[in-house]
Amino acid sequence: MIKFTHTNRTLTEVGKMLRVKLQDELKFQKHNATGRLSRGLRYHVDKKSNAVSIYSSVSYWKAVNNPKFARIPNLNAIKSWLNAKRRNGTLVEPKWGSNPSSILRRMNTSGYGNRNYNGSMRDPYHFYEEGNRLPRRTNFAGYVANKFSKEVAIKLAPSIGEDVASMIREKIKNNTKAKVS
Repeated sequence: MIKFTHTNRTLTEVGKMLRVKLQDELKFQKHNATGRLSRGLRYHVDKKSNAVSIYSSVSYWKAVNNPKFARIPNLNAIKSWLNAKRRNGTLVEPKWGSNPSSILRRMNTSGYGNRNYNGSMRDPYHFYEEGNRLPRRTNFAGYVANKFSKEVAIKLAPSIGEDVASMIREKIKNNTKAKVS
């Protein structure tokens, strides 16, 4: 029986680290109107496959990570987003107003993001001006995974080595019936 006790312990530490890094990236990208998305991030260590999974209990995390995922705007979501922005005091009133219906109409006519599908600049839909001027506004999960992949590998290498050494020690012990410490 192969036991990855050290590796699983380190995967738990890696899961905690990645959750914190994802929360920091959400703050940097200004995706924290209510904080629900940041608080909803969870991790799970699967001991059978020796993998860590990061997931969210919030249903709209895929739309925040990849705006192409959200095809049809939702009026109720716009209303709750506006209310959260008003409560936080981070609402910047655009020149065309902050009526949820006008925002929905504007989103339907101009689309999402800052570029046309052919890559040219257009009149962007942006309601949160500070956030749209950031160097990266989407793919928070992919950015964190790429940025910290080396750090994860450095953390995991010693624990994998310890588990392999203990498995070799166990095989030698079982084969020779001698004391090996």
